Amino acid sequence: MKKFLKHSGGRLSLLILIISAIFVSSFMAGDLSYLLRTSIVGYPEHEPYNGTVYPVQQVPNWMALDSDKWDYSYSSLSSGDLMSIPYYDPNQLKINSDTLEWGDASDDVIRNAKLTYSVVYMGNYLLDGYEYAGSHPAVDIKIPSGTPIYSIANGTVVKAVTQTSGFGNHIVVQHNNFPSLDDPNANETIFSSYSHLGSLLVDEGDIVGKGDKIALSGNSGTTTTPHLHFQIDNDSAPWHPYWPFTWAEASDAGLDFFSAVNEGLGQSSAISTTISPMKYVQKYLDGSASVDTTIDTDVDSYVPEVVEEIVVEEVAEEVVEEVVEEVVVEEVVEEVVLDPPVLQFDYAISSVYFEGQGGEFTVLLRDQYGDVYNDGFEGEIIIKSNKGRFTPKPAIVRNIDFGLDGNLGGELSRLDPGKDRIMIEYNGETYFSEWFDIDESDVEVSFSDLPESHEYFTAVNYLVMEGVVAGYPDGTFKPEQTVSRVEAIKFIFEGLKQEISTGNLPFSDTDKSQWYGGYLYTAYNKGVVSGYSDGTFKPANTVNKAEFYKILFIGMGVDVNPDVAKNPYKDVPKTEWYAPYIAYAKDLGIIDSSVQYLEPDKGMSRGEVAYAIYKLMQVMK
Repeated sequence: MKKFLKHSGGRLSLLILIISAIFVSSFMAGDLSYLLRTSIVGYPEHEPYNGTVYPVQQVPNWMALDSDKWDYSYSSLSSGDLMSIPYYDPNQLKINSDTLEWGDASDDVIRNAKLTYSVVYMGNYLLDGYEYAGSHPAVDIKIPSGTPIYSIANGTVVKAVTQTSGFGNHIVVQHNNFPSLDDPNANETIFSSYSHLGSLLVDEGDIVGKGDKIALSGNSGTTTTPHLHFQIDNDSAPWHPYWPFTWAEASDAGLDFFSAVNEGLGQSSAISTTISPMKYVQKYLDGSASVDTTIDTDVDSYVPEVVEEIVVEEVAEEVVEEVVEEVVVEEVVEEVVLDPPVLQFDYAISSVYFEGQGGEFTVLLRDQYGDVYNDGFEGEIIIKSNKGRFTPKPAIVRNIDFGLDGNLGGELSRLDPGKDRIMIEYNGETYFSEWFDIDESDVEVSFSDLPESHEYFTAVNYLVMEGVVAGYPDGTFKPEQTVSRVEAIKFIFEGLKQEISTGNLPFSDTDKSQWYGGYLYTAYNKGVVSGYSDGTFKPANTVNKAEFYKILFIGMGVDVNPDVAKNPYKDVPKTEWYAPYIAYAKDLGIIDSSVQYLEPDKGMSRGEVAYAIYKLMQVMK
């Protein structure tokens, strides 16, 4: 790395006066945004673009790492504890962890990636792995303190700041005449930034090369765990690192800092001023580049050196620049150091349940800020009815039963009329839900072949109450009986409360005067179903699982991502036409994720159809 000191004589004094005048007038006017743009006036040009490297080279192999080493520093880990940084694949990162099998090598790769990239680009703090679900303008990379951080490419250090709040210790590197993410033939200026560092190994004005070690990671600023906030801004960003909203804007929207990110506040601004950082690095990655991964143990307390031999004018400029940097922190980030997270239990419940019917509830692990509590808990929690009017399932829960989103779904059964609430007993404390009503049921739901212990009891009873399904005259429901193609359409459209229209059917083996005529015509007219090449529809044929889930999602107007990252089941290859629908149903919990084989050609039973429609109706509420 080369060092460059600015010497510009008398012209610098004039520049300082101009900067001071702009600073004072803008401060009084209340508009400080232009001050946040970093300038490298007087710095020499860095080496030309020649590809990129990852900002972090090695991360822990989280799936193989002993739990007592999770809090170790980088230098305390052995080479066997480390692995190359995983590939950043948004399609993998959004896979629900509950669908991954423990001990499966390919699933372990996905788990490692999800743990490493804890917050994705334009993601949220719910840890769901979905890009563009929030307004986080960077990728958070979970790494131990002291992990070497590298400049992703040739550039000039335009910011090297040590501070206790906001982004903490952070570095910004400017890269001139670099290819655009969208067009390799179009050049632009970009700014890579590295935040929450432990030690800075460069000064402002340093020229750095691709793969130069510029810092060690840490836990500085507003953060609760060691990680690297890695971000790339384009030249339209008014400051670096850019943040898409201010405290005032969040407050005006009635949101705290984390909720604002989760709600996507300022997302359009963030998209226009930042670049997906890992996507950029991986697009232009130089596979032949090598970097120094050794640790310098004597740099833990390193801070940028102070240059004493400079003229008075230069001292004045440094004072002005320090003031500007303080304004950046207070105006844009304005974050305070938060208290450590404290475990809370929250609930998602209905305002009313019905006597004799099942109902769903969710327990949420949250901290005092309303965010997912990630530190887990020891022992067990006991879930009870406060007034004894229902039976919760499960009743005894361990930390491992909660998903990565901190949520646990459960069911209430044996409900008696009156007011009640859910209560959790844990570690000598009691946590209550809001009160809810259990109303007397005005519909007698009783099928001789569907006892309360049946796996589809809750779903069928709910759909009967909603007028979606009915039983047979002999008092049975026949949950194991398979469903025909037209019966499946009726089930779905009744669940949708879809308006049914009539018209001529284009199939040679159908009759519009039959009970299914309106349902089939509506489905055909909306593009939900089509017939066979011989002009028939075969209405009485059993609907198989592959067909059903496609009809279900298209009929309910649900957009399903056509890209499938892995085989949903061992007998459902990701390349099959029905794989996206099966994968999505599995992600939503509509299909059992614990089985290995789905049997997609097998017919759907009335109970399975009722359960699928019931679950999707709950999701869409």
